[in-house]
Amino acid sequence: MKTHVIFGWILMLIGAALWVYGYFVTGHPTVIDWKSDTPSWVAEYLPNLESEIGMVLVFIAMVPMYWPAKQ
Repeated sequence: MKTHVIFGWILMLIGAALWVYGYFVTGHPTVIDWKSDTPSWVAEYLPNLESEIGMVLVFIAMVPMYWPAKQ
């Protein structure tokens, strides 16, 4: 595996761990008011700032994992 793919997987694991932590622990208030702007099921998955940051890290981790390799 290339190093950028390994970096992506590590970033994804950190983001997932942070999201799980934020999902189960009461933390800081969210940046976006999910309850008024989105359906209720979205607001349940992003209850605080920690879960938002974890989800952002998971999405950012997809870039190095799936970026086309140089040939």
